[in-house]
Amino acid sequence: MALPKPGGAHSLALVTVPSMGYAPVPPPTSLQPLLPQQPVFVVQEVTSRPSPTKTDGSVTLDNGIIRVKLDPTGRLTSLVLVASGREAIAEGAVGNQFVLFDDVPLYWDAWDVMDYHLETRKPVLGQAGTLAVGTEGGLRGSAWFLLQISPNSRLSQEVVLDVGCPYVRFHTEVHWHEAHKFLKVEFPARVRSSQATYEIQFGHLQRPTHYNTSWDWARFEVWAHRWMDLSEHGFGLALLNNCKYGASVRGSILSLSLLRAPKAPDFTADMGRHEFTYALMPHKGSFQDAGVIQAAYSLNFPLLALPAPSPAPATSWSAFSLSSPAVVLETVKQAESSPQRRSLVLRLYEAHGSHVDCWLHLSLPVQEAILCDLLERPDPPPEAHLFSLPSAVPVARASASTTLSPWGLLISVSPA
Repeated sequence: MALPKPGGAHSLALVTVPSMGYAPVPPPTSLQPLLPQQPVFVVQEVTSRPSPTKTDGSVTLDNGIIRVKLDPTGRLTSLVLVASGREAIAEGAVGNQFVLFDDVPLYWDAWDVMDYHLETRKPVLGQAGTLAVGTEGGLRGSAWFLLQISPNSRLSQEVVLDVGCPYVRFHTEVHWHEAHKFLKVEFPARVRSSQATYEIQFGHLQRPTHYNTSWDWARFEVWAHRWMDLSEHGFGLALLNNCKYGASVRGSILSLSLLRAPKAPDFTADMGRHEFTYALMPHKGSFQDAGVIQAAYSLNFPLLALPAPSPAPATSWSAFSLSSPAVVLETVKQAESSPQRRSLVLRLYEAHGSHVDCWLHLSLPVQEAILCDLLERPDPPPEAHLFSLPSAVPVARASASTTLSPWGLLISVSPA
């Protein structure tokens, strides 16, 4: 994680933080290098022509989990899952390819996206020599480049790989000044599947990767929350994002919609500076087993470094923890009708599409716990129970078999 320093700078620290809790950060003098984890290595390729001191511009980032290679224009030529040696990028293709489309809807400029825009695909070609090493390795390695999208719009991007991280991040800044254009980024995958999976609220859905019927063709873009995934037996590739929700998979090409330029009803809509991040995660097995859901949450909710009160805590602490990765604690909020503001609502859902038994452990001084629905009314879901442990702290146990039925737990906390 990044620790703020005076003057707007920051330093990096490797910290293990429990779920829904905190951990003290060691003082800078005691921050040790990366043992026992493997550090990030950054290598800039050297060619013997015309001079051994010149580079061809390509950069390789490797953290022992994944190995990323970028060509001199910032496109992804290789993404390898190190443990298996499996290549994720399609043979002869490049990922992180930005593409422009003409975007002229028939009726509603700012709302409609017509399928015929796919026929106007124009890859944005970068200029060799703009790729440079940013952070030189250790806890983090990165490379950055500039890309001129058009005479009016430009893009800068930092490709970041952290120690112990299963995905590579693409932190992007765009200065966007276009009219009726659609900007996307594409990742051709070395994966074959007739279905792709997209996250929706409290679950996920699948859509075909082919256009065999008119119904399939009509679903040329899918609304995805934090991730999309294309998997075959034993291997898959997930595309994570922190704020871009239009996605599609056509054949084996994962595509993320980034920016549009409608001119009605607001002529200035979407013009100006944009900043966003997406990430690419190759994985072994299914997205459930590989932890794609947890990785997407980590991308969207990075750790926060906050000043500690005096005296600073000496040990880590967790308010809530779950016994199964299939269940997500999605929300912790104050109850709408909360006497003296001492009641909290925990909203949970089953995310894998499976039947699972899960225990929720709490470290707060709880007086009472009630299962409730989304309107915070007492309404226990089927096969959900509350138990009182010897410590008198209620713990919820639920058996869930659907991804679309979140349930809540209303707890009353004792005053400090």
